[in-house]
Amino acid sequence: MDALSSLHASLDHGARHRGTTLVTHARQLSETRPTLTSEHTNEEVRGFFAENEAQNNIAIVDDGRPIGLINRNMFMEAYARPFARDVFGRRSCIAWMHKEPLVVNEDMALEPLIAAAVSTGERVLKDGFITVDAQGTYTGIGTGFSLVQAMSALEAEKTRQLLDSIHYASRIQRAYLKASNESVQRGLPGHGLLWQPRDIVGGDCYFFRDFEDGMLGGLIDCTGHGVPGAFMTLIALSWMEQMATQGYDRDDPGALLARLNRFVKTVIDQRQADKGWPGGSALQADDGMDAALFWMPRGEPTLRWSSARLPLFVAEPGKPLQLIDGDRAAVGYASTDMDHQWPNHELVLTPSQRLLAVTDGIIDQVGGPRRIALGKRRLGEFFQQVCADDPDRIAVALEAHFSDWQGSERRRDDVTALCWSMDRVRT
Repeated sequence: MDALSSLHASLDHGARHRGTTLVTHARQLSETRPTLTSEHTNEEVRGFFAENEAQNNIAIVDDGRPIGLINRNMFMEAYARPFARDVFGRRSCIAWMHKEPLVVNEDMALEPLIAAAVSTGERVLKDGFITVDAQGTYTGIGTGFSLVQAMSALEAEKTRQLLDSIHYASRIQRAYLKASNESVQRGLPGHGLLWQPRDIVGGDCYFFRDFEDGMLGGLIDCTGHGVPGAFMTLIALSWMEQMATQGYDRDDPGALLARLNRFVKTVIDQRQADKGWPGGSALQADDGMDAALFWMPRGEPTLRWSSARLPLFVAEPGKPLQLIDGDRAAVGYASTDMDHQWPNHELVLTPSQRLLAVTDGIIDQVGGPRRIALGKRRLGEFFQQVCADDPDRIAVALEAHFSDWQGSERRRDDVTALCWSMDRVRT
């Protein structure tokens, strides 16, 4: 079965599953209607249209083969002109026949039929088209309106199947996040977590695992959004699960980012000729992710943080806001060296401090009265104002603040944010 036949089978199965029949071939649009021959006169054509008011076109067929088509409206307009009936009434109907109508095999698939109709110009919408069998014998006639209806139904079915697939992909993506949701509930009770894909699926994700000796967590913002971004999140989450299960460097976020960088660059073939890749003659791809990982040892008021481009805000009532910017190198991109190392930041935390990590979907969102990006400064100012509250309430306030800032502007990217504090950590 070729690709086109496979597509037809898939679309037809989906349509039948919904109780409808999807048009996939020309024969389904064709009706066997009465025809005339070139020996019929124009007056006989007029009489035919008068007797068959529902038929807007007629095929002219000689010896079983179509030679032209007459459109009712065009014929009647020409035949109604002064003296036309007297001059042309007894002449052959080929005088006002369209001599090059669209003639297609009845087995022609709908997509090629649409392409053929478009190539003939707008006339096919008025005249319709003629179908023939494998021997070129007339089998019927189809209208332009029925073709437009079939095209619309086909596109609608394709859209439904695409959305069904994306919704199923969303279930898979959310299933990958289930273990993280359970872990963060145990390890960081009272935390606040926002995760809002711009589309049904997205390129943002998070990862948390609660161990006896501490909590491993992080936010990941993959290239793009929608389906491409979601594929990247599955790569990242699968790798993080493997690392967490095997215990590799789970207490060393910087080392984990370095491992992730090497994995991504290898698995999706990110290379540049000047980076020493064997056989690499040019840039092949440039995809990757911004990521921030942290380790919080059990029973200690410390945080080990490492980040590729994502910021960490640390706020405490009555004290200046701390902003820890991420390393400028992102993970996995062709421009990032294979052996790049991300530094760890060691923080000693107090119970009154609140921590906020976000992806750039929040920072880069355009809005406000001047239609500019929210930015780190304005986000930090907001966080400082609400930092005395509990983390879960801060997350709710942040969601409302972000929505107000966005206003009527289009959502530009996926959004993820985590707010937590030492006084809500499992001991």
